[in-house]
Amino acid sequence: LIEKGYNILISGPTGTAKTASIQGMLLQGFSADSYSTNAFAFSAQTTANQTQDVIDGKLDKRKKGTFGPPPNKKMLVFIDDLNMPFKEEY
Repeated sequence: LIEKGYNILISGPTGTAKTASIQGMLLQGFSADSYSTNAFAFSAQTTANQTQDVIDGKLDKRKKGTFGPPPNKKMLVFIDDLNMPFKEEY
């Protein structure tokens, strides 16, 4: 699905090897020549700014205000424990 351009959300009960399966695919299943990967876990203390900093840290600056993965690569982002953070007040 990823190679066809689909976004994926995997959900399920605790202890069903979702994280182990995805990390195995990210580390071994995709060519490092074609994909750049970024994996991190949310916690109750994770903020929107921290999330943006983690993702932006793996991106290249293309021009003013435009970022992207390294040339000729696609970025795969794996966020573990997506349901953990508290809702932020704006």
